[in-house]
Amino acid sequence: MAKITFYWLDPDGGSIQLGNASTSHVKAYSGLGMAPVHHFLEGIPSQHRQRHRGLKFRPRVVQLGIWDVRASAQAQDERQEELLAALNSDRGEGRLKIVLSDGITTRYLDCYVQEGPDFASEDRPGWGEYQFYVVRFVAPDPFLYDPTPVTESGNFNGATPVNISVTNDGHMDSYPILTISATVNTPKVMLVTTGEYVQLNYNLTAGHIDVDCGEGTVVRNDTIDAIDTLTKASTLFAIPRGDHTLRLTAASGAGAFSCSFFNRFLGLGIPEEEEE
Repeated sequence: MAKITFYWLDPDGGSIQLGNASTSHVKAYSGLGMAPVHHFLEGIPSQHRQRHRGLKFRPRVVQLGIWDVRASAQAQDERQEELLAALNSDRGEGRLKIVLSDGITTRYLDCYVQEGPDFASEDRPGWGEYQFYVVRFVAPDPFLYDPTPVTESGNFNGATPVNISVTNDGHMDSYPILTISATVNTPKVMLVTTGEYVQLNYNLTAGHIDVDCGEGTVVRNDTIDAIDTLTKASTLFAIPRGDHTLRLTAASGAGAFSCSFFNRFLGLGIPEEEEE
């Protein structure tokens, strides 16, 4: 059974492995269990207890302790220069790629480099080919997610509503991207489970419109802001855990419809269906 392996995917598309290679090992890691939680409590007058008013998951901090061994002091210096360039916080948000111990299951975590590596002299015996260092990341969105989105699609024939089935196998609700392609007049996408829906007051005669329920954007043909076509009664809904149905209706037309979202997880773990 392989060990968990870590990669840093930088904002410019580069990738660097952090430990568990032939010359480098993650000796310890933390911050990848349950996402941290803040509970909102309200005092109750004349009672010795508080009322729970809700909760919010807080940013996650992940720390890796890495022991690096190179063939020479010069090779260690070169590795450190490579790491400093890749982990430069000024480059913005990157992504931790984590391959679990089955060697297959992969999770992503969007995050920033918060601290390190320090490359302290006391952690480099003899100032030679050995170096221990710590890297710390902070994830404003604390949930890990699958690298490949769940995507389901269907076609609207101009008269009959089209239903598509979607399954959220993650631990958390997940906001979808809804893509509607021409031609459809006043399209409406409903999450049948809850009755929430997104409706556009627009006759789409060419191209497509993407409704990103997480980012709160409506964009036509990838470039044109169309948020003003969203009706006031619309709700930018999330896909709850489990099995659900999405329904597309429209006043007229015939076009394609798809829903795409990521399974999101509270922490590391291999889903039951992925276990060997």
